[in-house]
Amino acid sequence: MEYKITDMFPGELDDCLNRGRDAAIIPVGSVEQHGPHLLLGCDSFITQALAEFTAEASGAVLFPLIPFSWIGGLRVWSGTVDIRSRNEAQLLEEVASAAIRMGFKRLLLINCHGGGREIVFSVATRLFKKTGIPVLAIYPSRVYDAWPELHQIWSRYGIKPGDWNAYETSQMLAGLKKAGRDELVRKVMELTDAAVEEFGEEGAGFRPSSIKKVFEISEVGHDYIEETLHVAPRRVYSVEAGMEALKAMGEKLALALEQMKAI
Repeated sequence: MEYKITDMFPGELDDCLNRGRDAAIIPVGSVEQHGPHLLLGCDSFITQALAEFTAEASGAVLFPLIPFSWIGGLRVWSGTVDIRSRNEAQLLEEVASAAIRMGFKRLLLINCHGGGREIVFSVATRLFKKTGIPVLAIYPSRVYDAWPELHQIWSRYGIKPGDWNAYETSQMLAGLKKAGRDELVRKVMELTDAAVEEFGEEGAGFRPSSIKKVFEISEVGHDYIEETLHVAPRRVYSVEAGMEALKAMGEKLALALEQMKAI
């Protein structure tokens, strides 16, 4: 069963909607620094993999990933593509509105970039108010139903509960694995191990109290002042754990899409 809209012919999409496959998934990624050991497309690889697992479990139609987001303080680092928050919101809303005009009755917006969470949430709210079509916006840490299972997965692979740095590394590696990018999996693992040796697991360690306060409110709204402040390297990470975690979240999101039929 084809689930990517880009790989469908127009008649196939019409047939899909006529058969009741009327849920659309729109993934939102980013291009930004994640430390010297992770790819600039880290969030995009995680988002794409989670969106694909969800589509496979639900039969929903997967739209192409929107690769750019508002970034914030990481704009000072090489390779970061930062767009205005209103432009991100407008682009996402226009894509989602196009899906609704096509005939989709349920929308899932998957975003794995921390700085763009509130933007994506606001678009979902606005679309629902405008159209009455249920729109669910998700950031991985908000898939609460999956957390008991996720804790078991991380613990089984020796990753401490709450170690977001290890989670992100593992999930990005899983995204690369799912995309068939084994050469990049190996490269990231080599660079991660080298970064641990150079910086230690806490990174350069310079975290002023003002920045700690910003982290408490979960927003990327300050300037990152050293290269491991975003994602510190970890000795323990696991491609397999990342795959299991993303698949578990995808299955929970598939259930949520099914429940949205009643709205």
